[in-house]
Amino acid sequence: MGSPFTTSGALSWHELTSNHCEDSITFYGEVFGWEFKTIHLGHGPYHIIENQGVAIGGITPNPCPKQTSHWTGYITVEDVDSVAIKAKSLGGELLYGPEDIPRVGRFCWIKDPQGAIIAAISYLKSAVDDDNKTV
Repeated sequence: MGSPFTTSGALSWHELTSNHCEDSITFYGEVFGWEFKTIHLGHGPYHIIENQGVAIGGITPNPCPKQTSHWTGYITVEDVDSVAIKAKSLGGELLYGPEDIPRVGRFCWIKDPQGAIIAAISYLKSAVDDDNKTV
């Protein structure tokens, strides 16, 4: 398999939606030795998780604090809009998107018929470097 950022069907990103981002950063930094780089997006800060210098995921504030903190996996796909339509036709629910992430790609969140949540993402070619890592 090639890079998870260019291979359709691969798990490419892990994102923690947290009610307490700073506590999460401290916990996971200590447990796994992860480092974090904070960028500022339209909805607020986004903390990129880096493992040995490689971006592997992110931590973002929970937009619905009544919901518990949770992890979501992002699956690389060629066409997010087609995946969203197909998921709905198979009894899934579209929770968010499809929506563009500037300079990264396009994504959506899907709930399967059993209630599990996962995300689909198509990366822009300019978001993946020559070593097939996100930039």
